[in-house]
Amino acid sequence: MGLLRFEEAYFERIWGGEKLRTLYGKSIPPNALIGEAWLIADHPQHESIVAEGPHRGRTLRSLLEEYPQEILGARPRLTPHGRFPLLLKILDARDVLSVQVHPDDACAMQLGEPDAGKTEMWHVLQADPYSELICGLKPDVTPEALMQSIHDGSIERLMQRFEVSVGDSVFVPAGTVHAIGAGVVLAEIQQNSDLTYRLYDWQRVDASGRPRPLHVEKALKAIHFGCRVSGVGCRVPPASGLRPPASSLLLAKCPYFVAEWVQVRDSCERPVQGETFHIALVIDGPLDFVTDDGETNLCPGQALLVPGSAPEFRIRGVGAFLDYYVAS
Repeated sequence: MGLLRFEEAYFERIWGGEKLRTLYGKSIPPNALIGEAWLIADHPQHESIVAEGPHRGRTLRSLLEEYPQEILGARPRLTPHGRFPLLLKILDARDVLSVQVHPDDACAMQLGEPDAGKTEMWHVLQADPYSELICGLKPDVTPEALMQSIHDGSIERLMQRFEVSVGDSVFVPAGTVHAIGAGVVLAEIQQNSDLTYRLYDWQRVDASGRPRPLHVEKALKAIHFGCRVSGVGCRVPPASGLRPPASSLLLAKCPYFVAEWVQVRDSCERPVQGETFHIALVIDGPLDFVTDDGETNLCPGQALLVPGSAPEFRIRGVGAFLDYYVAS
């Protein structure tokens, strides 16, 4: 298959900004509030299109239909709807996002949703001073207390919030109430799902002056009350923080994905061996990615897909990238 790079898709959001252009030089429309860049996706909302090479112009969807084993490798499985299992985004939160929750697989099925559940992980790429992430309700919060806080606007006092800086990573299991604070740019790897239930939207209105819809009834069925979030505040050391022979740091591991921070000092190799695809997102570079079938250069904020059929891939340069794949 060779290395697969895709055209990016940009989506306006009420809370979006312009940092995807100012930080990464992405070709977003002028004066548009772009909240999300979908880097690798196989979803009805957007199917990524190959940007270069022999498969240029084809969608990830069409390649999966023709070459499922070559792309996925032995371990990953398609979603229940026959889609690629993961979705990679970069989010630019100029303003705070709504307080929301994503259902798990069982809840999504119970509610008859067209998508699977949505567990995700954030990695902070840029953060303004004093910017925050909100992740998890306090353990003693009850559904009744949450409902009351939505009605009287006091929901903030029921949530766990913390300041963040570049390199912080947060694992967000499905069923976790959360919000991304203003002034944060982050990478988000997630199950291939677009299910979001809003609980509270800060009394905000859209361009037409109307509040966005809430989904409180569904959200209450999706929330895992009484759970603490593991991984909150996990900090990645700076590029110079890992000394040989260490070159990587495990950020998250769950049934849906593994996330590693990988430091490159000159060159390194990552095994594939037919087991699982790898998604690489460069956060410090540029870096060259090489397989026996070709070579691709990536700058910070760019991503590619290494098909599962590759024996390995090599990285050259000085920098760091996030490596996402599926565990055994």
